[in-house]
Amino acid sequence: LLIPERSGALTLPGARFNGQTMGGFFDKVFDDGRKAVSAASPAKRLDVQPIPAQAPQPWLPLHDLKLRYAQAPTQARAGEAVSVEIEVIADGASAAQLPPVTLVETLGVQLFADPQQVDEQFVDGRPRSILRRRISIVPLQAGLVSIGGPRIEWWDAAQGVARTAMLPPLQLQVAPGEGVSANPEDASVKPEAAAES
Repeated sequence: LLIPERSGALTLPGARFNGQTMGGFFDKVFDDGRKAVSAASPAKRLDVQPIPAQAPQPWLPLHDLKLRYAQAPTQARAGEAVSVEIEVIADGASAAQLPPVTLVETLGVQLFADPQQVDEQFVDGRPRSILRRRISIVPLQAGLVSIGGPRIEWWDAAQGVARTAMLPPLQLQVAPGEGVSANPEDASVKPEAAAES
């Protein structure tokens, strides 16, 4: 995987191989039959294009990006954790290039994120990364809670346009919990940021 750090001409040196042949049966009668061999490919020149002025930052060029809730609860109980799982499929980037997957901090809700699970491979000559992240949600009071979904700005390398991948807010109907206030105005605890991996 090659990631140029600046635009302009880039020359890649040719690949080289040095080794030894084992030789045949008759070669082994008189000596060990080994002979030095080598091979080399020609250098390759690349013309690296600059980042488009209208591209979102941080720079994330991809061929495709898909976001989905692999698991999304609709009900919860105040003071008790429920889990949401988010999946990102990025065609054209390694996992290290992708931003962390999070939910939006919301008043009256605590978020606790597990480390991201990563699956990386090459498909059609390009890196393809699948990220999965489980986030535990602890609502602090009863009522309807809306938690903003993840949002990723990226550059469509095939079409040459900026795009946004986003999921709708997570809607939770929260029932009163034991020893937890049912009145949202009584909850004064601020949300915690999702833990980064």
